[in-house]
Amino acid sequence: MARMLDLSRSWTYFAAFLLLAAIAFWPTYLSQPRASSAYTHFHAATASLWMVLLVAQSWAIGARRVAQHRLLGKGSYVLAPLVLVGILLLAHDRIKGAAPGEAYAIQTYILWLQLSLAFLFALSYALAIRTRRSVARHSRFMVCTALTLVDPVVIRLMFWIDPTPSWNYQWFTFGLTDLVFLILIWLERENRAGRGVFPAMLAVFVAAQLPALLGLTESAPWQAFARWYAGL
Repeated sequence: MARMLDLSRSWTYFAAFLLLAAIAFWPTYLSQPRASSAYTHFHAATASLWMVLLVAQSWAIGARRVAQHRLLGKGSYVLAPLVLVGILLLAHDRIKGAAPGEAYAIQTYILWLQLSLAFLFALSYALAIRTRRSVARHSRFMVCTALTLVDPVVIRLMFWIDPTPSWNYQWFTFGLTDLVFLILIWLERENRAGRGVFPAMLAVFVAAQLPALLGLTESAPWQAFARWYAGL
């Protein structure tokens, strides 16, 4: 008998990840909230609520509380756009306030990370809604929305441990995200329903990661886009 990947109990993993995020953001944000801008607070609040939503939705479906799961799903129609807006506003605020020189070059790199994350989140959520009548595909795309947060959470833990690295931490955080995809693909190797979701999204995630890893954010077209975005 084929072993099936059961995502109805994934709320425990989402809850653990939410706790990890709280630990990761404690030194630079949670311990000193007055030092952050309103855009940072808005982004932090919406992203946290999204993780809470994933925990609640997953728990509800696992407990066979379908009505509550659907009600939470309707709430996501409001929350998901707010998450996206929060990322975009924070990205604009950071690039607009960056000073010329090395700090600006770093911020244009971070801008790619922020906007690519926004794209991956929006795509994952849109596909989750489009496939909401297919439990297997819908649940997998919702998992992908959570995987967009692996990099920003884990990299803050790494900077907490060593704030002056001699290598690009994104190699590890992106690699960790991709590893989670590969583990999920392996675990559902005998599944039939929804089995194509994780391989396809892994390819999209890797495509979004490569420009940062290969230094393409230093290219003239991206620098021009960053200046345009900052001027909005």
